[in-house]
Amino acid sequence: MFDENIKTIILFCVIGFFVVGFIGTISHFFYSWSEKNKIIGILFPVNESTWEHLKLAILPTILYFFFGLFFIQNPNYLFAFFIVLLTPIILIPIIFYSYTAITKSSILIIDILSFYFALFVAFLLCFDILTASKVYNIFNLISIIGIVIIVISYLTFTLYPPKYFLFKDHISGGYGFENL
Repeated sequence: MFDENIKTIILFCVIGFFVVGFIGTISHFFYSWSEKNKIIGILFPVNESTWEHLKLAILPTILYFFFGLFFIQNPNYLFAFFIVLLTPIILIPIIFYSYTAITKSSILIIDILSFYFALFVAFLLCFDILTASKVYNIFNLISIIGIVIIVISYLTFTLYPPKYFLFKDHISGGYGFENL
């Protein structure tokens, strides 16, 4: 039915969805569990801003794809990694700001489902990319640049958040570690 490579890719994507989803979900609490350790706060959400919630997907995805290097040998791996990293960063804010524009408030179950929906779409795209013909080298170059930008932003914006709605904690009104 499927060759071994396709089976490996399917398994990689399914496990990735669950691993990133599980680690992302529990990582919502790491900062408070660490008694507000700033190093943990740089890596995991420190407040209820949209940006901080994007961090639920970022580190688990980076770790999963790092370990995936030992199991998946694919010329499109770097591009798939970038797309899985980028998809939640795009989809979660679109879903959140779209539905809150209508409801005028956030709804926890929709927030949770949007995280899992974004991961589902990300790993579907991952499957498509890993089973596609080899991508042009420019896509891998763009992926490297994109991953570096995401990682630098990820490590910087909690410490030095822009005063922009994406970074504002809708509960405290603060940004990053402010008001914590």
